[in-house]
Amino acid sequence: MKSPRNLQRLGALALSLALGWWLWQGVTISPFQGITGPAARYIHGTARDTGAANVVAAILFDYRGFDTLGEASVIYTTVCGVALLFAKRRYRRSSHGLSFIVKRSMALLVPFILLYASSIIVMGHLSPGGGFQGGSVMATVTILFCVIYGSSFEAARVSPKVKETIESSGALLFVLIGLVGLVTGGAFLTNIAAGFPRGTMGQLFSGGTIPLLNIAVGMKVGAGLSTLFYSMVKILEDPTESSPPEV
Repeated sequence: MKSPRNLQRLGALALSLALGWWLWQGVTISPFQGITGPAARYIHGTARDTGAANVVAAILFDYRGFDTLGEASVIYTTVCGVALLFAKRRYRRSSHGLSFIVKRSMALLVPFILLYASSIIVMGHLSPGGGFQGGSVMATVTILFCVIYGSSFEAARVSPKVKETIESSGALLFVLIGLVGLVTGGAFLTNIAAGFPRGTMGQLFSGGTIPLLNIAVGMKVGAGLSTLFYSMVKILEDPTESSPPEV
């Protein structure tokens, strides 16, 4: 008689095989095969309506751009709340960081990380990605700086005020782009109908307002998450410590 452990293993194996077969069936079929209803309308009409190749980006920043503005406002509200919550809490900083080899390795990687994050933002209307994803990748540089170089390194070079300015500028840019639609007689965040160029699908300069909104959200998310991180790890100037380490 088989033990309960063997039965569990057989059950897990059967479930894995079933899920694997299901995944294979989904991968091998045509991506548009059998799609009907509202999904088909977006898939087949995105290029015509927005000029963007990325259907997800078109939905986020065109069809439901007002909802995306609300989602971006959530980050701003969170940053303000955390900043107020930790306004009087301060901790000693650590300006020593890790070893020299790790610091030099990080110095070589940072430009590529920033370039990768920028490409995700700028090309969000052409490929998977966008302002939220690129801004999150860009914000990870702040955390890496804190871990590898010490908490005083990044803040000594990019002050919290600069980050707040970048975040506010991203939100302001998003709203101003939306107001163009009202000025032209359309709705808030109107894209092609407001006169923004559709361009040629697949080209960098295409998609109307979508690339601009991606940049605005990237600024907001990147600076906002970075500010959120440093609000939780408040820096206290310690006169007994040396100056921030150099790269």
